[in-house]
Amino acid sequence: MNIARRTARSEQAALGMGGVTGWVLGTYAAPWMRVSVNYGANGWVSHQVTDLWAKTSPDGGDPVWALWPMGGPWLATHLWEHYSFTMDKQFLEKTAYPLLEGSASFLLSWLIEGQGGYLETNPSTSPEHYFIAPNGKKACVSYSTTMDMSVIREVFSAVLLSADILGKSSSDVVQKIKKALPRLRPVQIARDGTIMEWAQDFKDPEVRHRHVSHLFGLYPGHTMTVEQTPELCKAVANSLCKRGDEGPGWSTSWKMALWAHLHNSEHAYKMILQLITLVDPKHEVSKEGGLYSNLFAAHPPFQIDANFGFPAALSEMLVQSTGSELHLLPALPRDKWPQGSVKGLKARGGLTVNISWKEGSLHEALLWSGSGSSQDSLVRVHYGGHTAMIGVSPGQVYQLNSGLKCSKTWPL
Repeated sequence: MNIARRTARSEQAALGMGGVTGWVLGTYAAPWMRVSVNYGANGWVSHQVTDLWAKTSPDGGDPVWALWPMGGPWLATHLWEHYSFTMDKQFLEKTAYPLLEGSASFLLSWLIEGQGGYLETNPSTSPEHYFIAPNGKKACVSYSTTMDMSVIREVFSAVLLSADILGKSSSDVVQKIKKALPRLRPVQIARDGTIMEWAQDFKDPEVRHRHVSHLFGLYPGHTMTVEQTPELCKAVANSLCKRGDEGPGWSTSWKMALWAHLHNSEHAYKMILQLITLVDPKHEVSKEGGLYSNLFAAHPPFQIDANFGFPAALSEMLVQSTGSELHLLPALPRDKWPQGSVKGLKARGGLTVNISWKEGSLHEALLWSGSGSSQDSLVRVHYGGHTAMIGVSPGQVYQLNSGLKCSKTWPL
């Protein structure tokens, strides 16, 4: 499996976490041995290409696609996501945290002192993409790509949040992370107003490249939001426009989710239409998007990426959640879907959400926390220009009207 393509957030799409979590647990020993033998570092690592036999080493070939040690850290972020959606503290303590801490330990070993006081990754690549080096030739290896820094921030943040929950904030790894996190190279905006993909503003030889790795911080990451980082989100939109809409299905699904997080319903819907275009297998072209008649994502001969990514991206159009924040219908294409409903979407904080809308506007929302949850929570719910603070008790259903007023509650 190519980690750089196949890790759409599955919780929102009700796909479960068994595959990602199971793979990490199933290969628990191999990555720890790999990091000791190959890197002389602490913790564990796997690279971007793995398989049923738990391959964790770099691949052989051009480093533009063969060497990317952020595959393991990206997988590790899913362990925190699983906790965020389920609030299963036993899972966090017994399963997720040891692996997150091990991944962070590798990253702390991997980072080196750089110019300007930054901690850098070197060597570093942006998956499958070249740049034009100062000597005018194509190259792929530099330092501190935006993708590297974004993934590292997610892992470090997940460890700090987990440690706070588990009472482990005084550990040596946590203290090192607290010192390292502010020294990571920040996301930068290029001269043309896009997100810089590399630490330097290199010329891009393929502006329509299928990958959007440098936008990881917006989705599936959490370090960029329309509310908190508007300038960076403007640069994300510029980057998406520069890359264009064309590409294979997995790229289309990722772009769909990115546009949803920019609250651009029109462009997210455009990505849906592109993805569900029927492809004739007798006349397809390499890397073409669309679907075959059996609904498999077209990418000769077939890739499951878009089939997994589509429901995750669609869910992001209808519900987005970050910590205690819950956004309803953030990217609903109101003129295309004027009436509709969705049931059973999952949100962070252990919430389940049902939504119905009429004439392009919210009609009603139900939200609840499962009876397995152990404590009350406070959720800030957003819709349009409305915001409401809702206290949620486990096992209780809350009915919200179009103005986000709680009109009724009842036992689950």
